[in-house]
Amino acid sequence: MLGTLASRVTGLLRNSLLVQLFDSGVTDAFNVAVRLPNLFRELLAEGALTNSFIPAYKTLPPREAKRLSSALFSLLLVVNAFLLGVAVWAAPVVVGFLLAENSTVDRALTITLTRAVFPFLGAISFAALAMGILNAEERFFAPAWAPVVLNVVTTALMLLYPQQAPMLAVAFVLGGVAQLVFQLPPLARAGLLPRLGVWWHPQLRSVLVLMVPFTFTTGARQFLNVVSSRLLTGLPAGSVTAFSNADLFLGLALGLFSISPALAFYSRLAAQIGSPREFRTTLLTGLRLIAFLTVPAGLLLTFYAEPAVVGVFTWLPLLGGGGMDGTTLALSVSALTPLGLAVFPVGLSTLLLRTFYVRRSVRVPVLVSVCAVALNVPLYILLARLGVAGLSWATVMVGWAQLGALLYLVGRREHLSLRELARDFGRVWLAALLGVVPTWGLVGALPLPEGWWGAVGTLLLGGGGGVVFYLVLCARLGVPEAARLWRR
Repeated sequence: MLGTLASRVTGLLRNSLLVQLFDSGVTDAFNVAVRLPNLFRELLAEGALTNSFIPAYKTLPPREAKRLSSALFSLLLVVNAFLLGVAVWAAPVVVGFLLAENSTVDRALTITLTRAVFPFLGAISFAALAMGILNAEERFFAPAWAPVVLNVVTTALMLLYPQQAPMLAVAFVLGGVAQLVFQLPPLARAGLLPRLGVWWHPQLRSVLVLMVPFTFTTGARQFLNVVSSRLLTGLPAGSVTAFSNADLFLGLALGLFSISPALAFYSRLAAQIGSPREFRTTLLTGLRLIAFLTVPAGLLLTFYAEPAVVGVFTWLPLLGGGGMDGTTLALSVSALTPLGLAVFPVGLSTLLLRTFYVRRSVRVPVLVSVCAVALNVPLYILLARLGVAGLSWATVMVGWAQLGALLYLVGRREHLSLRELARDFGRVWLAALLGVVPTWGLVGALPLPEGWWGAVGTLLLGGGGGVVFYLVLCARLGVPEAARLWRR
């Protein structure tokens, strides 16, 4: 838990420094360039690889498990070498797909950064394999802290070489290498290092088969990233960076208030899969808890978007450094304001989707993901005329549509009372609105100073006061999560 928190904090620091140490022309180009390795990252480095590899690995005796990890290492080596060669050769073509015809992003710089940053994929692929082996062996320390090492190394290099675009790409690559190297000593001490020269294992086929559904969902999401990239690069300069900044806040809120609880409930659901009543009770408890956490978090992001952006991205000038330019700051606020309303639906969907995975039913999640992309693409195109905020509104709309579909599907299969759930969610939303909105209005009337100190004061007074009022109102309205919290 401590490693996860440290990873979130250092990741926030890294991204905060990125937009303060480099101008928007560089950060726009870099955010487009890094999309190419990220097209394959979720498949080869995270999610698909770990979810498919660990179950197969744990069923094997130690000698065979090591042969499987060695065979997967060899496969990753070949695939990454091939992709690196293609990326270096075809970077101009790929960048042409990612940039709009009237792009405000520097095409030549984006091509250079794409070639420089692509080796990050290889480093992070092998780091993910090491993480999967150690987690499967229940050696959790190094995997938990390895992302912190990535963030620290990347941040240090950015501080050493500010405004040097090629070194920004190199910093991310070396950060990925550091994440891998940090995990090698525990692998070596346990005799778990994969060996070169092992090219096949019978269980490798099952790992690859299990990755197929993830390929569809990952491919759908990355296609959406290509569409959003083309649209964002046709908007005013700074829009790519602004959307990335807003997504950072969304990811942070989901990581703390949705993904972490969902992972905890996932193991409990897996243990209760043979007991429908207990499974249903646990699922309802998880949904209520995530709603209790995500509703106020999302509303706070929406109402305090400006002080949040100012507080995170404009502190470096206080230390004598640079800072985010005013245009990118305004665009970031515009992107974040609607995106806070996506925290609740996306957060609940995270747990609802896991009810299918725990039953090894992947067809429905794949279909839901594909339908979400099919809805998101036209909404992106239609709402792009509203600027970067339009893409955020599209994300919100699709998030709510996906939540509605999943509630219907899971509710029918697990015999959930959707009317009862709606009543529970309604009480949480009422408490959050009555707690956050009046506090926001009162704090806005206070004579707080301009700039960073005023933003921090607004967040502390408004955000803190809003949370306190929210908890009191939840207790008064009979929300069980609040009652348990007050009893503690």
